[in-house]
Amino acid sequence: MLIQQIINVSQTEEIGDSILTTIDNLMKVDSAVLEQSQQDRGGPTRVVRSLETFSDTLALTGDSYTSLRPGVALQASDISVDELDKGQGFSFYPSGNRSDGLAEGSVSGFTVDDVREPLETADISITLPANISTMVQINNTADVRVSYTLYNDSSLFVQPSQGAVGTRIVGSRIAGLPMKNLTQPVIVTFTPLQDFSPDGVRNVRCVFWDFEAEAGQGAWSNEGCVDQTEDNGRYTCSFNHLTNFAVFFDLKDGFGDHERVLEIITTIGCIVSITGLVLTLLSFIVTTYEVPRRRSRVGSDIQQSDDSKSGLGGTKIQKTKKYNRRIVGAHAKNQRLVLINLCVALLAILVTFLAGINQTASPIGCTVAAAFLHFFLLAALIWMAMEAVNIYLATVMVFDHYVTRNFIYKAAAVAWGFPFLLALSTAGPSNLYEYRSNKYCWLARIPLQYAFLLPAGLILLFNVVVFSIVMYKLLKREKKQKKLTGAKKNEADHQWVLRHLRRAFSIMVLFGLTWLFGFFFVIDDNTARTVFAYLFCIFNTLQGLFIFLFHCVMREDVQKWRKEFLCKGKKKNHYVVNRSTFSSSATRTPQGISLKPSPSVSKA
Repeated sequence: MLIQQIINVSQTEEIGDSILTTIDNLMKVDSAVLEQSQQDRGGPTRVVRSLETFSDTLALTGDSYTSLRPGVALQASDISVDELDKGQGFSFYPSGNRSDGLAEGSVSGFTVDDVREPLETADISITLPANISTMVQINNTADVRVSYTLYNDSSLFVQPSQGAVGTRIVGSRIAGLPMKNLTQPVIVTFTPLQDFSPDGVRNVRCVFWDFEAEAGQGAWSNEGCVDQTEDNGRYTCSFNHLTNFAVFFDLKDGFGDHERVLEIITTIGCIVSITGLVLTLLSFIVTTYEVPRRRSRVGSDIQQSDDSKSGLGGTKIQKTKKYNRRIVGAHAKNQRLVLINLCVALLAILVTFLAGINQTASPIGCTVAAAFLHFFLLAALIWMAMEAVNIYLATVMVFDHYVTRNFIYKAAAVAWGFPFLLALSTAGPSNLYEYRSNKYCWLARIPLQYAFLLPAGLILLFNVVVFSIVMYKLLKREKKQKKLTGAKKNEADHQWVLRHLRRAFSIMVLFGLTWLFGFFFVIDDNTARTVFAYLFCIFNTLQGLFIFLFHCVMREDVQKWRKEFLCKGKKKNHYVVNRSTFSSSATRTPQGISLKPSPSVSKA
């Protein structure tokens, strides 16, 4: 970059004037060009960094240097440590017309006990804490370089977002010293450059420009903001570090008249989904522990009947049938436990979304909400993959006891463990404020691409592959049976698999589409964003509702349990086990695997 090359060659005041003129001209370049430059090489951010570097090394001819251009101003001075500890400050006073830029105004450096002009009339001011040398452990007695930069607008601070910097930008630094984690705050006051309608502003934040965010491209962050107040339209911000500061106005999404409708649909949709998931969980829990207990009595009666008919010659056959029933029953139990875990993950997503997606005013709380969404969304996707794996095992490897044994523990280790490790490593302490977006409590662009979209895409692809294999195996088996038997006698053999395959695939598609529409919120076209917002809200409503319908209302075992629960007067053994819970006698025939009903098992 040309400015960096100039700085490396010379640091005179004349060069300083030329650099400020160049930067002022850059700020007048079309915003689209600056945005493209920021995306390609981080050009605007590098310009800001270069000016800071120049202010540290500028060769002063006197005690200080001050230069103002319409778009940018710089003041640098060498002062003693004793003067620094008095509490240094900097302020800008505009001309009569605030739109004239910086060149028509005036800047003033001051100490806390010697303020020449009232700060109440200043457009912007920054005050360093007294006794700052003890906070950063300045041990030498030589003069220190203190510099202030002022930008008339945010042209060089490029960050695509649904918001705007509503003030001028002021920065301060002390050359060669890490001004972080100060025990006393830096006080910055701002007067907004424009009036924002309260109805159009979602949140107001004191922010600083974080050079390390967005993979070094920079972004606004409110890390280190220890206090924020507003009085008569003026904002006072307190930070525990030094850098470039501003006030950021998070604007509402621009949906206009649709916004209130979308809020209502979103709230109702989440409540409907949460209700459906809770009811599904209750049904699963009851049938997981109540249905097997009753089935064990029915199975015992079946076994006794079979033993009495077969005699000694059928002992080996009966043992094989018993073993096969145990394996097939294990798949049914695994299927219920997988769905319970899936419902828990989806519940956590919806609750976190409702409570935390807009909590940008709390940096830590917002980061936690983003991490929870990241974790539970990946967990839900992996539990869907585990459901697909269980269907695959039930179809292709139905008699493999080694694979079936402890399946749910292995699945839980992967489905909960992998998302936890990925979210923890991505949102680690060193990346805490690069991890999430400043607009919503969701992932920033880089983590979104590599820590969510990439693994989510791979998981969905894995699901599609597994479902395709299962369908291929079923169709191949059916074709072979028709060819050998001349009729479709064993159509009922794979009805359980087909039912659960359809349900699992439908939920996966619904879940994937829901959050795909949610991701499209970031596009710039307001009309398209409004359409995707409605689609997201509607599909979000259907998510929990469809799970409730597929896995609760339409399940035969749940229907029969519900009927018995409502009709307690009927005899206890009226309960009938059916194919939807894998209760069948499985045998291997020359034609393939056959799941034949037990003598007292009804066909679903």
